[in-house]
Amino acid sequence: MKDIQFYANGRLAVLSTKLLGADKFLRLSECNTLSEAVKVLTEGGYGGGVTVENPNDYEKILMAETDSAIRLFAELCYDKYAVKYFLCRYVCHNVKVLMKRKYMRVEGVDDCFGCVGQDLPALQQQLVKDDYSALSKNLAAACHEVDVLFADGNRSPQAVDVVIDKAMFADMAAYAKKSRLKLVRELNESLADTTNLMLLCRLKKAGAKPQGFAQGGSISAETLQKLFDNDGVAADLKQPYKDFYALCTSEQGLAAAEREQKRLRNALVRKYADFSTIQPAVEYFFKKTEETDKVRMVLISVKNGVEKDKIKSLIAG
Repeated sequence: MKDIQFYANGRLAVLSTKLLGADKFLRLSECNTLSEAVKVLTEGGYGGGVTVENPNDYEKILMAETDSAIRLFAELCYDKYAVKYFLCRYVCHNVKVLMKRKYMRVEGVDDCFGCVGQDLPALQQQLVKDDYSALSKNLAAACHEVDVLFADGNRSPQAVDVVIDKAMFADMAAYAKKSRLKLVRELNESLADTTNLMLLCRLKKAGAKPQGFAQGGSISAETLQKLFDNDGVAADLKQPYKDFYALCTSEQGLAAAEREQKRLRNALVRKYADFSTIQPAVEYFFKKTEETDKVRMVLISVKNGVEKDKIKSLIAG
């Protein structure tokens, strides 16, 4: 199995050289219009040849590029539970989209990721009929909960997100536990802990009660409750979460905390660097998704007329 992964990682080493470089981002930042920026992307083959008549439909290009990265990761990663773990958020994204469309009575599976092992048209029809048998146990329960919320009059799209996200973290924790790889387990623990600390801050600011915490973290529900009641409890958190919570509550706020969450994730990936494991596949996948996020940020900035120097500073930051 490791021989297969070694060969796969050789392919990834070549593909890593084709990630967008600083020169391409500089060219994007110099564009005067969204149409010009989208043209730069499509002429370079971004999105695997997907083109759009309306430049405002650029998300179709970005989703096609992400689909390609998902397909590649699933092909080149030998640990099936690691694949399930990393693709879980895309599966849940699709379920969110389709559950919202169910209640909006809108057909179509655009805005869904197509390479996560789901027959999307069939799944949409099943969800419309309240048939959740194709989903994991956690996701099926979440969809039933959404049905109850909508029946009771809570038809907020945000409610769908909250309920599905809770199921997503439960599934991710289960997949991480079943994975043979310590990297996957530590990534999940870090994701759950940092997500919970950010959620706690959001709930406190909103004056809401503590709820909806992700499974799989090292910080107990009891500690989170105590921290919700008293910020002083943060002094007892282990590192890096003590510093992370301080960042969450600082003037820099949650935007800085989200960047730090990503930095901690990337540091963990580098810690387990090993060409004979799935680590190169994980690292490439994260770099590719970060690239797509950065492209999206540039396109939005160009569309909104943000000054070119400001866009360049955002790219560098």
